[in-house]
Amino acid sequence: MKNRFLFTISFLALLLLAYPIYAQQGIVVSGKVTSDGQPIALTSISVSKKGIGTSTNSSGMFILTIPAANKADSLQISHIGFKSQTLPISGIKVSEQLNIVLEKNSTELGEVTVTYYDANKIINKAINLIPENYVNHAHILRGFYRMYAFKENKDKAPLQLSEAVFDVYNFGYADKHADIFRLIKARSEKNDRDFNSAEFVQKPNSVFEQDVVNHLPASGFLSEKGLEIHKFEVERVTEINGLRAYEITFTGKPGADVRTYNGKMYIDTKTNAFIYFDYGLSPAGLKNTSAGGFLEKSLVKQHDIKAVLLTNRSKVSYQQVNNKWVLANVDGDNTLSIKSVYLDYNYVAHVKYNYQITAVDMSEKGSFDSKIGRNENINQHKSDSDQKFWKDYNILLADENADDIFKQIRDINKEKESLR
Repeated sequence: MKNRFLFTISFLALLLLAYPIYAQQGIVVSGKVTSDGQPIALTSISVSKKGIGTSTNSSGMFILTIPAANKADSLQISHIGFKSQTLPISGIKVSEQLNIVLEKNSTELGEVTVTYYDANKIINKAINLIPENYVNHAHILRGFYRMYAFKENKDKAPLQLSEAVFDVYNFGYADKHADIFRLIKARSEKNDRDFNSAEFVQKPNSVFEQDVVNHLPASGFLSEKGLEIHKFEVERVTEINGLRAYEITFTGKPGADVRTYNGKMYIDTKTNAFIYFDYGLSPAGLKNTSAGGFLEKSLVKQHDIKAVLLTNRSKVSYQQVNNKWVLANVDGDNTLSIKSVYLDYNYVAHVKYNYQITAVDMSEKGSFDSKIGRNENINQHKSDSDQKFWKDYNILLADENADDIFKQIRDINKEKESLR
């Protein structure tokens, strides 16, 4: 843990050195978020209601470049279960390392609702109010994602690391037109020694569907069928990021013939807007789910690789931009059993996934001229990589040194090639 902390500080310093030109055009804000001396991962760091933001990594560290035009705005720091904080951006000194300490939200420590609420009515009302509560005209979401897969063993050998910056053209949360994906920049490396003839794929369509509110049928629990095969209950009314919200839990009903989910969601009591989801496949749902969606099927069939999804969890949060809601970030955590007699594989792969909205353009520009198909593998469009690969973009800081992991994977592949 100490070594990871030292690495994060050093890496953050190197990032700041790589930013001088861009910093002239904006304000570079960096620091660490803690509570009771412990780092808080996935804390939202954003320009209040402007759609510009990032999140903290597992060490609580972050870095965010804010356009100079937003100097008069406020920096908002928020995390589920903690009291939000706001800081005037104009008061942040150049090169200042912010040390932000969040207090636990007292209403999260056991306030149980005594009033009966009909969970299904609340959810149906929230669905009907999506056109009113969410951005309902064409807009562009600038996103960054990182997918890191590694072996669940002592050395945690890396299997694959993929990163990308992209734009999603969303016609509006009540519009039925399909989203459009424009890739800006990407890089990806795969371990051909321990993960030969297989690949974790990321497609525009899977990116789109992670926006639960904009793709209810794909969610599995808020579709018409999903509402029928899940049991929903209001656990309590609590405070989330400064808003009073219903905490609604859900579980799959016994005997459902399709995959079901367990989890919880938060719905604003005032506007009935969905603001946060934390869910994963139920034990029965895992049995009814193929892991093939994670892997390139043609490669898997070639060498008879057996992939079984063991655990699955996603966290999806939303943010307000100009008083309308829009996607903020997605965090995914999955484990899979990987076996192949032909390749002598028998291990558990841990797959972590982060998708962060770093900017929202509400100017209703025309659709993209350049785009890639909904089912194309984004990893096939990788750019030339260097140590300043992301210097012009807001990203989510990696838990480990991403450049070191890319180099480690390339070294593994070179060694494998030399033994042929």
